[in-house]
Amino acid sequence: MSLAQWQGRCALVVDDSRTQQYEVTCLLQELGFGQIHVANDGQDALNKLQQIDHVDLLLTDLNMPGMDGVELINQLEKQTNYQMFIAVMSAVDRDVLDVIHSIADAGTLEVIGVLAKPLRKSDLYGILQHCDPLKHRKSNNWMQLSFTVEDVQQALDNGQLVPFLQPKIAMVDSSLYGFEALVRWRHPEHGVLPPLCFVHHLEQGQLALDFFYLFLHATCEALNSLSTLPAPISCSINMPVTLLTTDKLVENMVNIVQEHQLPCNAIIIEVTETTVMSNLAMSLGTLARLRLRGFGVAMDDYGTGYSSMKQLSRCPFTEIKIDKEFVHDAHTSPKKLAILTSAIVMSQKLGLKTVAEGIESEEDWQQLALLGCELAQGYYISRPLPLDQIENWFAEWQARSTSPARPY
Repeated sequence: MSLAQWQGRCALVVDDSRTQQYEVTCLLQELGFGQIHVANDGQDALNKLQQIDHVDLLLTDLNMPGMDGVELINQLEKQTNYQMFIAVMSAVDRDVLDVIHSIADAGTLEVIGVLAKPLRKSDLYGILQHCDPLKHRKSNNWMQLSFTVEDVQQALDNGQLVPFLQPKIAMVDSSLYGFEALVRWRHPEHGVLPPLCFVHHLEQGQLALDFFYLFLHATCEALNSLSTLPAPISCSINMPVTLLTTDKLVENMVNIVQEHQLPCNAIIIEVTETTVMSNLAMSLGTLARLRLRGFGVAMDDYGTGYSSMKQLSRCPFTEIKIDKEFVHDAHTSPKKLAILTSAIVMSQKLGLKTVAEGIESEEDWQQLALLGCELAQGYYISRPLPLDQIENWFAEWQARSTSPARPY
């Protein structure tokens, strides 16, 4: 069992136990790693990182004398020049591991897994098989880029802000339900950039409104271009809550969709749980008018805010999108599983479709299918794709969808 993309790559193992250092080193060698360094604690790891040209994978224990694994992660967060995949390994309680994973996820580091000791080769293989070490070796490091609002305005004017589509799949039969349109910047110098680089400029003021209308146009054009896919399909787009008080917003949206000869129910508007609930009075009227004209309305990132069933019953939602924090690896965490189960049951009682975001493995898929979740979205199905790759993806998906509960 080896991983082609990791052949010859460099790893740093951080553990105060020489026995653990040896055992993990042997596992990494079996998986094809070429350079494997060891460190005895967090400070030793930071020193080694200054001496090594590039580390592709850092595996760190948590409970170590001197600088522990938690402080090591905190220190790496402060130093943006370190770009690598990180996996945490520890013999502590699973709930503690989940908390550590959440702390890391809240930052900018890419933590790909939390592994319980004793480390097993199959677990290590499982977290590495979907990761590309070349990602952090690219010369254009977007995390260090900085753009002004004028840069983003120019990108909008030049048609460089484009939709990438991520599929949404009906779990009952693995059929294509629709897509979510996610903005990407086709930068002439830096290539395709993710929204983290620039999206904060698109959430306020006139630029936010201009972008939303243009992105709605682009999304409608994308749907019309996918004529070979089975109809009907829908597409979700995100809307900043600040736009909900815009004059003639609903009328303008209807005109745009009709201009492309699409029904309004082909578009689902996503708004985040926290922003809607903090501006409930402002939001309700516009959301209700969107529903009356046929648009779908989805609550995004459900579970990250403070909704109650009473509040949800007042809002005209058609979908709830369960945040990936509660979806990925729920089968390994009783707490996640309990929250996930409650969210799906509540949604069903309210007559809402449930969309699980962040499905990254077959285990995630199987767990959500058992719980009765209706729609699935995540890297296990597909990453967000440019328009010209959608039809090839769909052909491959159909070939792999051999049973209702197991697409792969």
